[in-house]
Amino acid sequence: MVAAALVLVVAAAGAGGAFVGLRARSSPTPAPSLAEETPAPTPTPVDPAEIQRRAFAQPLAAGCATGHAVWLFADGGSAIRFDGRVWTIPDQTLRSLSAATCQEAVATAVGDAGSIVRIDEDERSVRVDRSGTDDLHAIAPLPDGALAVGSRGTILRQSAVDWMPIDGGMKADLFGVAVNGTTAWVVGDGGVAYRLSGSTWSTAPTGMTATLRAVVAPSADTAIAVGDGGALLRWAGGTWSAVPSGTTGTLRAAALVGAATWVVGDGGTAIELLGDGVRRVDLGTTCTLRAVFPEGGSVWIVGSDALRGGAWRITPNGVDRWGAC
Repeated sequence: MVAAALVLVVAAAGAGGAFVGLRARSSPTPAPSLAEETPAPTPTPVDPAEIQRRAFAQPLAAGCATGHAVWLFADGGSAIRFDGRVWTIPDQTLRSLSAATCQEAVATAVGDAGSIVRIDEDERSVRVDRSGTDDLHAIAPLPDGALAVGSRGTILRQSAVDWMPIDGGMKADLFGVAVNGTTAWVVGDGGVAYRLSGSTWSTAPTGMTATLRAVVAPSADTAIAVGDGGALLRWAGGTWSAVPSGTTGTLRAAALVGAATWVVGDGGTAIELLGDGVRRVDLGTTCTLRAVFPEGGSVWIVGSDALRGGAWRITPNGVDRWGAC
C-alpha cells in the first residue's frame, strides 16, 4: 500500500456566432504548470451547414455536456459546441485532446504533452495550461476540481488555482480514472488497477495483462473496467470478475448513465450494462468509438475514423446522428 498526498473529500465565438465573446483568459503560473494565452477567435458569419461539415471533418475523440451545451474535442482538431439546435466552432485552435469532463458551465479537456484546456461558458473564456510533458489520457470530476491521469503513472489534482502532481507510486501508463465519494480508481497498461480509499492507494490485481483503458465507479464499493481484447471486469466484494463482452476488439471508454453503464470501442461497438445484463447497441457504424457520456436522460457517443468524426445521441425516441463517420 502506497501513501499518497491526496484525500478526496465529498463536498457538496466562433464560426456561426453562437458563442460570441469567447475570450482568452490569463492564468496564474505557479510551478509546475505553465499557462499559455489563447487568442480569442474572431466571429465570422458562416453558413451553419458548412460549420457542421467542418466540425465533423476531424478526428473527434472526447466529449461532455455542461448545463448549457454539448462539447466535443478532437485529437488534432478544434473544439465544437452543440446548443441543441446548431453546431458551432467557438474555439478553432487545433489541439490534440483525448478526454474531457464537464461541470455546470465548465468543460475541461486533456491531451498530449500535459495539455489542459478549460472552457468557461459563463465567463466566455478559454484557459490553456500545460502541466509537465507527459500525455494525459483521462479526467474525472471532483466536487472541487478534477483528477487527471496519464503516461508514466502521472496523476494530477486540480486545486483552486492550478494543477498539482500527486505521487501515487505508479509507473505504468494510466488510461482511465473514476471517482465516487472518497474512493477513486485508476487503470492502465498491463492490466494494472489501483484503488484510493481515503488517502491511500492500494493495488487491486485484475489477474490480466491486457491494457485497461477506462473505468467507472457506480458506488464506493463497485467499479467496472474495460480495455483491450474485449476486456470487461466488474469489481465487487473486494475482487475483480470477468464479464463476457461479446467482442475481442478494444473497448475504449465507459460512462455511467442513470442506472446503466455504457461501454464503447472499436468497430462501432456499443454496449449497455444494466444489472447482470449485457445489451449490444447497433449504431450502424464501424468507426472507432472513443467516448461516451450522458446529457440528462440521453447518451452521447463520439467516434472517428481517420479524419472523419461522428456523434450519436441516443434518446427514448431513437438515435440522432451527425457526421460521416
